[in-house]
Amino acid sequence: MQSDRSTSRQGGAGSASSPARPLFHRIGAVALALAAGLTGRASADGIVFRHALDNQPIEVKPRQGEVVTEAVKTFLASGENPYKGDEVALSAGKKLYLQWCQGCHLPDGTGRIGPSLIDDTYNYPRTNTDVGMFEVIYAGAGGAMQPFGKRMSQDDILKIMAYVRTLKK
Repeated sequence: MQSDRSTSRQGGAGSASSPARPLFHRIGAVALALAAGLTGRASADGIVFRHALDNQPIEVKPRQGEVVTEAVKTFLASGENPYKGDEVALSAGKKLYLQWCQGCHLPDGTGRIGPSLIDDTYNYPRTNTDVGMFEVIYAGAGGAMQPFGKRMSQDDILKIMAYVRTLKK
């Protein structure tokens, strides 16, 4: 029996020339939309934010009165921090880091109560990605890592993340 791929290459069922293919695409799109709605809080592009401890979906929403910046919109759509390398954002991120983070992670990021932020050892493997680091800062994690999503704006979290990435050795 041939696989669907080999059948598709030969113009059989499911190929681009077959009317069945658009139906599969529509069914797949509906299934993805339903899965996102039932399993988590997805951004428009399908990013599902999950809690570091139990992998349960977290709802990422602005605080009351928070202005959602273009940087936040970009991040929620792409999962990439647009503030990487932005000198103005890095300067603001450093100030925010020294205010909110250095008590546990130390000014240089080597860690005290909180883990080191300068090496490649992660308590939660996803934190090596922008989405994963955002999840931990926004919703908290184990130990003393409390959620900051209700204390600071999502834009400030992105600035802190950009600064933290500059601490890596």
